[in-house]
Amino acid sequence: MPPTNTINPTKEVGRVLSFFSGVAKLQGLPHVFLHEVLLNAAGKGVAVVIGFDADSVEAIFFKDSVDTSQPVFRSRRAFSIASAAALPGRVLNGLGRPQDGGGPLRGAALPIFAQAPQIIDREPVTRPLLTGVKVIDAALPLGRGQRELIIGDRKLGKSTLAIDTVVNQRHSHQPVHCVYVLVGQPEEQLKSLIRLFQNEHALAYTTIVGAFAEDTYASQYLAPFVGCAIGEHIRSQGRDALVVYDDLSKHAKVYRSIALLFERSPGREAYPGDVFSLHAGLLERAAQLSKKHGGGSLTALPIIETKEGDITSFIPTNLISITDGQIYLERGLFQKGFLPAVNVGLSVSRVGSQAQPESLKQVVGGIRIALSQYKELQKLTQLETTVSRRTRSKIHRGDLTLELLKQGKHVAVSWQEQVVLFWAVEQGLFDDLDPGQWHAFESLLLTVLRGKYQQLLGEITQGVADATAKKIKIFVEDIKHEFLDQRA
Repeated sequence: MPPTNTINPTKEVGRVLSFFSGVAKLQGLPHVFLHEVLLNAAGKGVAVVIGFDADSVEAIFFKDSVDTSQPVFRSRRAFSIASAAALPGRVLNGLGRPQDGGGPLRGAALPIFAQAPQIIDREPVTRPLLTGVKVIDAALPLGRGQRELIIGDRKLGKSTLAIDTVVNQRHSHQPVHCVYVLVGQPEEQLKSLIRLFQNEHALAYTTIVGAFAEDTYASQYLAPFVGCAIGEHIRSQGRDALVVYDDLSKHAKVYRSIALLFERSPGREAYPGDVFSLHAGLLERAAQLSKKHGGGSLTALPIIETKEGDITSFIPTNLISITDGQIYLERGLFQKGFLPAVNVGLSVSRVGSQAQPESLKQVVGGIRIALSQYKELQKLTQLETTVSRRTRSKIHRGDLTLELLKQGKHVAVSWQEQVVLFWAVEQGLFDDLDPGQWHAFESLLLTVLRGKYQQLLGEITQGVADATAKKIKIFVEDIKHEFLDQRA
């Protein structure tokens, strides 16, 4: 029977009290619940409830302009997306609707607002999430089920670091389903992201959710929760998922605008007081589930933009307190050409080496201490006129280690290859190389290692055995002599 505009007197009828840019206050819906979808007279979803006050219901409409004289009705269902949204290769908008021409989404409904798993349903984070980025895998290891913040000023490579983590999953023996969420970004960024993922064959295991700066408040507000629901669906199947939120500082600004339009009391930096619980509720949903609940994991990489390196402002401090560590990108390092511009001293992973391959843990255990000592020695040499040979040797090795940690965009280095590099530098095998030669030497070493020495990489499993160490030493010495002979 076709829908009519006749209002059923047994229904609760909502009327718009105020409306601006899709943000509305309604009256006449006394029994509506949080996150319930509201319908128009034709039965189509037009808004979602996100709050209440004493006299009205607060809702955000899916369009910026609607006929405010028309009533809305309860649906008695929470906002949800179809389970097919979790299929790799799909591109969705912030409302979970397809934007790729791939046809409608079908399947069971997935509520996008869900409770975080209880402590009793979780297990410790012990399985590595390898990124292929040396400075991360070696000094700031990530685990499946972790929440690691990527923080820094704009244009320092935060998104590049997250994108490389996604792209480099194609080399993983234990694949991770990736969900990349764009919030408040220009549309061109989505197009370039799709092109990159297509070229790198990353769409085979990635779903993209894009809400642009010109989209409605509803789309930008809901996008992170849509991405999280997709990741949770993958986890519920006993698989591993990774969600990137790029970025939550823009999401917080959208929520601040919505709250101010609702005339909620502003707090610090004009943000509403519940912005902390908003992001806490989102990020707490990342977890490693126990085997009783399937053993799947959901890892979260939220991105936050700072101003002039200030990590003490409201949103950064909120996210730092919620997450299990942060990767801090520093402008000074970026300007010196140290890429990725990760400040190892100010960054931390609270999961640490417990989610690191044993062999890699064995060879990089002292890297943070060594870099700290290197910086102190550099300061001392600026005050002293004569420097001992031992001090010069330590500074030289520190220079080599810093060069080793540099890495280009969209370049993956497997953890076994990292073991070879870090073991060799720790053993002093590179001490007779000039830091300026490192980039060319590393390129030659990795090319030969990947071509002729796959068997050697296969021997690197649970620690570096003595026999394997001897083979690595012979290999590195041969490549080094060949390289130096070519340069002579």
